[in-house]
Amino acid sequence: MALARDGEDRVKLLERFHEEHEFIERVAGALYRWAEEGGDPADAGRFAHFLAVYSAGFHHAREDGILIPALVEHVEVPADRGPIMVIQEEHHRLEELAARLGSTADREVAREIARILWEHIDKENSVLFPEAEERLHREGVRELEDRPMTPDEEAARARGEALVERYSPLEDPDVVRGEGCIICSAYAETCRGIEAEWWNRWEWENHFRKDHGG
Repeated sequence: MALARDGEDRVKLLERFHEEHEFIERVAGALYRWAEEGGDPADAGRFAHFLAVYSAGFHHAREDGILIPALVEHVEVPADRGPIMVIQEEHHRLEELAARLGSTADREVAREIARILWEHIDKENSVLFPEAEERLHREGVRELEDRPMTPDEEAARARGEALVERYSPLEDPDVVRGEGCIICSAYAETCRGIEAEWWNRWEWENHFRKDHGG
């Protein structure tokens, strides 16, 4: 893995992940509209293809294969518990659900995928990415080596764009969205939160002093 060091730009890979999240979120909204309004059953396979090839095969694969190994190696955060475990479990769950959607065109499966994606994006944008960037910077890491899309991934992205054009993104009004660990469904269930899972003694003491005017 190639790493850039102090003095160079912010972690561009994380900026790309944010941009990809914006697009994946729109496709999730299109999928939810497809489910709610009885879209063409043939489009279930098109959504499933996008989810498998672009969302999982390109986006999640780079999170799992580039960002997370860098955090484990350079920042020494645990991979078998806490935020990383939660994120990777959701990646696997989304892959399973995408396969089911492609084979069944089940609209309830589509709704579940959209809901998981929305929460997943919120927790990465508000917890994983900011915490990752701060910790990588602390260790002098300013960049992580990325890779371009393959032709198949580019085609899957184009398919996602076409689906968004066909089904204007729709949100589930019953889904509660927000930032931080407290809003995460895994909090206090399978993850104790970023402070308990990632913070070291210095961070606890430093934040305590700030909170108490020290």
